[in-house]
Amino acid sequence: MMIIEATHPMTVKRILFGLAPYLLLVVASSAHAGWYQVRNYAGTIGSLPVHVSLQTYDVLDHNQPNQYHADGSYYYDAHRIPIPLQGHLNPDGKMVLCEALEPTSFAEGPHVPARSPQHPQPCPITLTITDNGATGEWNDGKKSLPIALNQVGRLDDTVSNGPLLEGVVEIPMWHHAKNHMLLGVYRRSKNCPVSMVDLRLVNIASGKIDNTLTFDDCSGTVATSIYTNVYRADDPGHVTVIAPGGYHGMGEDKDVVIEP
Repeated sequence: MMIIEATHPMTVKRILFGLAPYLLLVVASSAHAGWYQVRNYAGTIGSLPVHVSLQTYDVLDHNQPNQYHADGSYYYDAHRIPIPLQGHLNPDGKMVLCEALEPTSFAEGPHVPARSPQHPQPCPITLTITDNGATGEWNDGKKSLPIALNQVGRLDDTVSNGPLLEGVVEIPMWHHAKNHMLLGVYRRSKNCPVSMVDLRLVNIASGKIDNTLTFDDCSGTVATSIYTNVYRADDPGHVTVIAPGGYHGMGEDKDVVIEP
């Protein structure tokens, strides 16, 4: 697949209007401490297999109002369309998560629907986080299902002695393409302590990996929320991948052709 190297006009707009909910930050060097504290889980909600990814900000926002904010993304293995999560982690280790709508653009964050008769409980997930998993309940106000999750991967680049990578760190991006879930694979590379080295295009209908795009430019490490590093482009057959560089080092948008 072809990557179009030209920088989007959107890059400059995204920087100039950087007060969007997910402000871009800069990876200044390989020694610079980052902001990703991500844990990935596999397990079940009720009897349905799921994959869950959660990002917290207690180091990045220590002693700030957003210290216990949580972002996330999860999908049912049978459906493969990620559901954005927004919530908070209590100091006692209990996490409350709302199911949100996919952002309409990079500049918009996920939108949590208001409480309504159709959605009596917009924040249905309650989890107790442990060192190697999580348990809890999914309750939408109509029915209740148990949640059991095992940790399968971890990414923490806030540690002083270099990024910590454990297990499988596959990030289901908030945006998806018409026919594909966008699954970013993060690990070490020769050029970066940690980056999105692969972007897997998972066929939503079949579950097969139709293609894997490979990156060696530290892509996927610029946006504060890891789930926004790949988003839907204006062209429906493309997605936009954020890489370091660009205007004043604030990130460069690259169009990637993924669908004819």
